[in-house]
Amino acid sequence: MQFLKNPLFFIGTFALLFFLVNESFSYFDELEKTKVELYKKNKLILKNLTDAQAKNVQILAEVLSVDHAVIEGYVKNDPEIIKEHIEPLWRRVKDEKLTHEIHFFKPPAISFVNFSNFKSIGHDVSDVRTDIEWITSSFEASSHALMCKTYAGYRATHPIYDENGTMLGGLSLGKKVDWIPHAVKEKTTNDAFLIYEKSATNSLKQKYYNAFMQDKEQVGDYILADATLEIEASVIPTIDFSKDIQEITINKSSYTLYMYPVIDFNKNNMGYVCVVTQLKVFKENFISTALKSFIIVIISVLIVLLVTKNRISNLFREINTIKNITNKIKKRNFDFLDKKQEKSVVLTESLVNLQNNILDMGRELEKQYSLLEYENREKSEQLIKQLYHDELTGLANRAALFRDLREKTDSYVAILNIRNFKEINDAFGFSAGSNILKELACNCESYANKKGFSLYRIGSDEYVLTRYDNKSGIEFKNFVIDIIEKVENTPFSIDKDGLNIEININMYAGICFEKDKALEKAGMALTHAKKHKKEFVIYTSKENTKDKHLKNIAIMNKLTKALSSNDIIVYYQGIVGRDEHINKYEALVRMRDAEKILSPFVFLEVSKQTKYYSEITKVVIEKTFEQFAKTDKSFSINLTADDILNSETMKLVYEKIQECHSPEKIVFELVESDDLYNLQEIYDFIEDIKSKGAKIAIDDFGTGYSNFSYMMKIKPDYLKIDGSLIKNLDSDENARKILRTIINFAQELNIKVIAEYVHSRAIFEICKDLGVDEFQGFYFSEPAPLK
Repeated sequence: MQFLKNPLFFIGTFALLFFLVNESFSYFDELEKTKVELYKKNKLILKNLTDAQAKNVQILAEVLSVDHAVIEGYVKNDPEIIKEHIEPLWRRVKDEKLTHEIHFFKPPAISFVNFSNFKSIGHDVSDVRTDIEWITSSFEASSHALMCKTYAGYRATHPIYDENGTMLGGLSLGKKVDWIPHAVKEKTTNDAFLIYEKSATNSLKQKYYNAFMQDKEQVGDYILADATLEIEASVIPTIDFSKDIQEITINKSSYTLYMYPVIDFNKNNMGYVCVVTQLKVFKENFISTALKSFIIVIISVLIVLLVTKNRISNLFREINTIKNITNKIKKRNFDFLDKKQEKSVVLTESLVNLQNNILDMGRELEKQYSLLEYENREKSEQLIKQLYHDELTGLANRAALFRDLREKTDSYVAILNIRNFKEINDAFGFSAGSNILKELACNCESYANKKGFSLYRIGSDEYVLTRYDNKSGIEFKNFVIDIIEKVENTPFSIDKDGLNIEININMYAGICFEKDKALEKAGMALTHAKKHKKEFVIYTSKENTKDKHLKNIAIMNKLTKALSSNDIIVYYQGIVGRDEHINKYEALVRMRDAEKILSPFVFLEVSKQTKYYSEITKVVIEKTFEQFAKTDKSFSINLTADDILNSETMKLVYEKIQECHSPEKIVFELVESDDLYNLQEIYDFIEDIKSKGAKIAIDDFGTGYSNFSYMMKIKPDYLKIDGSLIKNLDSDENARKILRTIINFAQELNIKVIAEYVHSRAIFEICKDLGVDEFQGFYFSEPAPLK
C-alpha cells in the first residue's frame, strides 16, 4: 500500500476524475451544438434541393414557352402539334424524374395540352390551379409550391406570347414534393417524412381530395405522407409543430426531430419536411474520441507514475504532436503526410501504433476526398454544359444568355432570325433544316468570337449577338449587317432525293442599344423588321408594344370595377318576322363606364384572357332570364365553346332552364369556332338542351368555320347569316348566290334562316324574296335596354 502515499498517485487519480467530469460536460455541450449545426446544415441542403428543382422546372418552362412548335400549336389552335413535338422531351424528363407534369393552357385557365392527362383538353382547371389564373392576369412567370389535384408539388408557370407580343396562353411544369424525404436520405443519410396540414387541402374538390389521400393517413389536423422509415400515426400527436428541434420516439427508439415548413403559392404553410436522426455518427465519434483520449490519459498517468519528471515534458510534446496530426486531418490538411515523421524517444509501442494508425487514416481520407472532389467537379461541369449549351449546335443557349445579361447589364443586343425557315423544313425536311442550323452556327460563332462578340441560339432559327464592352454602337450595327451579308452570300448544301442542292438563306435582325430590358426591346425591333421586310431595325420607343398591354390592364381594371358595381348591363335587339313584327330579342352585353356605355368590342376579347369572361357570361344569363320571366316573348343568348366547357356556367344555364315555365322560348346562339365542331362535349350539350325544349341557333353562319356537314350533324333550329354576306346584297351578286345556297340547304333540313345586319329596305326585300324567315338589324331596331 506504499504507492498510495505517493503524491503522483493522487495527481493521476485527480487527472482521471477531471477527465471524466470534463468529458461529461463536453458531451452535452457538443450534443446541443451538433443539433443546431445539423438543423442549419439540413436546412441549407433542403433549400439547395428545392431551389435546384425550382430552377430546373423554371428553366424548362422558359425554354418551352418560346419554342417555335409550341407557339405554332397555339396560333393554329392545334394541340397535336405540341403533343408531337414535346412528347419525346416529356418521356425523357418523366423517366429521369425531372418533372411530373407539363401542362399547356389557354386563358383564363382552359387546358390545351396536358401530358399527364390528354383527356383534359378544353376543361377549365381554375378550381385546382389558382396560379394559372394568376399568370394569365399578371402576364408574369412564377415559381412556387402548390397543392394541385392529386398531389402537392413545386411548380413553375410561364406565359406564352406570339411574335407580336400577344399572350396566347401559358404552361405549367410540376414535380411532386414526395421526392424530398428520399433526396434528404440520399444527401444526409438521415431519415425523413412529410406531413401536410389538413387545411392545405381545403381548395381540392372531393374527388381530387380522395385521390390525394389514397396513399396517406389523416391524423387530426395533419396528413401523414411519404417517409423513408415506418411511421405510426400515433407519433403525429406527440409532435410540437411550434418547435424547430425536439426529441421524439418512433418505433420505441429515440430520435432528434427537425421541422422545416413548406410554403405554398399563397404564402401559407402547406406542410412540413420532418428530418429525424439518432445522431449515431456524433455519438460514435464522441465515444471514439473520448476513448482515445482516455487511453492517452491512462498511458500518460502510467508514464507519469513510472518515469521521472524530466521525461513528462517529452510525453506531452509527443501527445501534442498526435493532437496536431488529428487537427490537421480534421481540417483536410494532408500536406504533412508526405513528410518524414520524427522518431519518438519516449512513446510506448501503443502510442506509436496510435500515431501510425492516425497517419494511415489521414492518407486514406486524403484519397477519398480527392476522388470525391474530382467526381463532384466532373458532374458539375457536365451539368453546367447541359444547362447552358444548345444540344443541336453547341452554342450557348437561352439560359446562358439570361445568366450573362444578369452579370453584364451594360451590353448591346441583337436578335437574328432566318426568314421563312419553316419553308426550308417543309420542302427539305427537318434533318436538312437541322444541318443548316449547325453549319450556320459553326460559321458564325468563330467569326463572332474573333471580333469580340458572343453568339447564342435561343430558339428554333433564332440567334442572339451580344457585345459587352460597348465600344461603339455603329461598330455593333455594322457587324450585324456583316453577319447577315456573310450568311446570305454563303450557299448551304442539301441532299434531296439523291441530288445535291445549294440554297441561300436570308436573315433579318432586331437591335437594341438600351441597357434596360435589352432582349425584350430587341425582340420588338425584330418583329418590326419581319413585318416590314427590313434587313434590320434598331429599337426606338415607337416599337414598344407595352402600350397595348397597359391598355389591356386598364380595361381589366374597369371590368373588375364594373362587375363589383353591377355595371355589366344587357341591351336587347329585336328580331322580326316576315310581317315585320318582333318575334324575339337577342341579349347583347354592354359595360357602363361612368357616363359611357362601352361596346363588347372594347372589353370582351380582353376578358377572355382572364377569369372575368365567365363572370360576364353569367351576368348576361341572370339578367336576361330575369327580364323575360314574366313575358311570352322569345329571347336568345350567345354562348361560346368556352362557355359550354365551363362547369359553373353550365350549372347556371341548367338551373335557369329548370326554373323557366316555357323553355321553348329560349334560344342559345352558338358562336362559331373550331372547338364548336370538334369537341364531343359541345354535341352533348346541344342534344341535352334540345331535349329540354330550348332551341339552338348557329351565329355568324356563312364565313370562317362554316361547314354544311356539321349542320347535318347538329341540326340547329336557326342559322343566323353573317352580316358580311347581308350588308352588300344589293350590289354583290356572289353574296346573293351564297345566301340562296344556304337557304336552300336550310329548307331541306327544316332549319329557319335569320339575316343579320339588315340596314335598309332594299336589303330587307332581297332577303325576303330569297326566302329568309326572320330579320335583325338597325333598319328595324338598335340594341337598347327594354322598357
